Amino acid sequence: MVSSPTTVMGGSGDAGAERDGGRLLIAAWWLCVACTGVLIARFGEQYLPAKFSLDAQIVYDYMAAPDLWTGLSFDSYLNTARLWSLVLALLPKSVAIPAYYCAVVALTVRLLNVFEVHSARYQLLAGAWVACSALFMTFPNKETIALPIALWLCVAGSRASRLMATLVFLAYAAFFRQYWAICFFYFACAWMALRLLVAHRGRAAMGVMLVACVAPFVLAGALGFEPLTDARMSMNADRVDSPDARSAFNNTFENTGVATDFANAAIAWPYMNVPVALLAKSSPRYVFFAAFQLCSLWFFAAACAAFLRDARRIGRPGSVYLRCCAFVIAYSFTQAIFEPDFGSFLRHEVILMIPMLVVVFYRAHARRSLMPKLMDVRYGRNLSAHV
Repeated sequence: MVSSPTTVMGGSGDAGAERDGGRLLIAAWWLCVACTGVLIARFGEQYLPAKFSLDAQIVYDYMAAPDLWTGLSFDSYLNTARLWSLVLALLPKSVAIPAYYCAVVALTVRLLNVFEVHSARYQLLAGAWVACSALFMTFPNKETIALPIALWLCVAGSRASRLMATLVFLAYAAFFRQYWAICFFYFACAWMALRLLVAHRGRAAMGVMLVACVAPFVLAGALGFEPLTDARMSMNADRVDSPDARSAFNNTFENTGVATDFANAAIAWPYMNVPVALLAKSSPRYVFFAAFQLCSLWFFAAACAAFLRDARRIGRPGSVYLRCCAFVIAYSFTQAIFEPDFGSFLRHEVILMIPMLVVVFYRAHARRSLMPKLMDVRYGRNLSAHV
């Protein structure tokens, strides 16, 4: 039986209307995400608990100091205050911070290509991440500076752009967060290991990551530095019996050398990323965080596995997805060394939020249509043009 032209046109029209309706719902969802975040970013300072503004208060104190611009400094808070003082000299805080959040929403929508993904679970996960991130964008802090720098490293398209992103990333490490040097080392090693996996060289990839994981601890020991994981202990020592430190955790072993230093980081990584320990506290916010973290980890792991499987199949890794995977892994390893509590862990996860979601949405796009361009290096250039 041959369909009549009217029937065919009607079916096409119905499909078009359904697509338009889906796009309208997606637009409405992201408009809600934007409005919710703007309200939090604009008025959160008045209502959020004091612990949210502890770092910001240090930045404010530096900004008020008469010697703010005296000499070259590698003090992270001082340099954060200097940068924010420049921003707030151009725009009042009530405008600058909400505008920054809106830029994050717009960039996320563009990079994830959300209007081509009609699965509600992907939209809900991404929207929840971006809306919750507003809690940590309410105040002048390091995270709002770090997010675009990390994102640029992940999505830069041309060689010149990648080189510039690398230099900016290392400059941020020098002047704002010295431990980002370890993060960059892990990023380079994870990128190399993932490329080896795509080339069907799994043993070599495993060897690279094993050497990479141990190298910072060996180097710190060889240079006579304090054990790296002692940083969390010194932070927590100042917060003994504090009601705001209920989610703090300490090293499992007393550091006596490289072996215990590495063991403490190795134990901290699953403890933080699979936060089932928080479920025992029976606090609604801890239960929500634990469930949200586990859900995000599952989505990322599934998407990363799908990307690597497809890349191995065609023998060519996608530039953007490869670097986003490498950065999320590298930053997570770095967090295992230094994070003193789950609050800091979540606040710093804002930095890897968009790279993680880019990887997550790979699976959503791949399920929708197995388009070769998703694996094309040129796709990275298309993304980076909008950064």
